[in-house]
Amino acid sequence: MTEAAILQPYGPEHDAATVRWLNSGELRATFGFHGAISVESHRRWIEASPDTRIWAIVDSHGMHCGNTLLHVNARHCSGYFQMYIGEPLTRGRGLGEAALRLTLVQAFERLSVHRVWLHTFASNVAAEALYHKHGFVLEGIERDALRVNGSFVSQNRWSLLVDEWRRLHERPRS
Repeated sequence: MTEAAILQPYGPEHDAATVRWLNSGELRATFGFHGAISVESHRRWIEASPDTRIWAIVDSHGMHCGNTLLHVNARHCSGYFQMYIGEPLTRGRGLGEAALRLTLVQAFERLSVHRVWLHTFASNVAAEALYHKHGFVLEGIERDALRVNGSFVSQNRWSLLVDEWRRLHERPRS
């Protein structure tokens, strides 16, 4: 069952929880962070990333559970998607699926992006099933793309085009 989620514009009030999650071992490995992240360094990154749209994922009780990011390349009309549910107790409730749907609406309907793309670790079967369910197509494997804990890890690259998304959701072209 998918719980309803709300996407709120990301603001400084979301920084403390986000930094706590990003400094956790689990998310550090997923995103390949090195060194500690502080609220100040995180805020500097946000301010230096004007093409990155960030939304806080909020559950039906008003709890900030995670974030979605869309790094928009206006020249190529594309967006690189990232998402995480940082609050461990809120995982498994379908908030990620709801947030993905809402972010795709933002990307395709409001930001006029033509293509949304993302990466997954091949071992992340649940994420790959979610993206496949929502129409993402596996483009290929980036072999030994990341060094994680001293070992190289491959990642899969996925994409979804606006026309594919519209067909999947029966949205006529405007």
